[in-house]
Amino acid sequence: MRKTGVSLGPILIYVAAVVVVSAGLYAWDSAYRRREEEARKPPPPDVVAKNLVENIIGRGTVKDVKVNESAGTVEVTFESATYPPAARSTVDGEVVPEGLAKVGMRVRKGGPVASVKVSDGKIVVAARAEYTGTVAQILAKAADKIEKDRAVVTIVPDDKTEARQNLETEGLLASQAILSQLNTMKTVTSKIIYNNVVLATVVGSRGQKAVRSTFHESLK
Repeated sequence: MRKTGVSLGPILIYVAAVVVVSAGLYAWDSAYRRREEEARKPPPPDVVAKNLVENIIGRGTVKDVKVNESAGTVEVTFESATYPPAARSTVDGEVVPEGLAKVGMRVRKGGPVASVKVSDGKIVVAARAEYTGTVAQILAKAADKIEKDRAVVTIVPDDKTEARQNLETEGLLASQAILSQLNTMKTVTSKIIYNNVVLATVVGSRGQKAVRSTFHESLK
């Protein structure tokens, strides 16, 4: 007598395949939803603070950020963009060694600190000291081709009045930027460094236009 009925083998294979595919689709959908949720989440406060300060001071300048959400405080440590001030080239050209200042060299305001060979072959003064002081860094070397407005030499000025004002302004701008975006924060403390030394500590508080600043003894 011939057997009749439906074979269970193909059905079971089909059911298994459907289960596997469904599980895969579910896993993919869950992972997609998680990624979407993560993408919609705002970045943590320390990342926001870091990005805000670097948008103002410069990329890579922020070294540390500490956020205390319960106390409503932010402490950000970053390198100064203004200290020591730079002498910038006023022309395009190729740096010549005989006209380039040296680290530790004393310079007077208006004195030449870098010379270049311009397109017609002439050698001209490219940068002059804007302050009387001591050369701290040389940012270009002989035979470098530099463009107008490039910083070539930094100078630690004898008169620190303007330096203190510039550092305080950096701290003020950092505080304003952070407080404008992180609404739960009440106080921002900016520690502004140069060569791993804290030159200025600037404290800004919500609702106050002025900041409180203290400076390293070398700036007093």
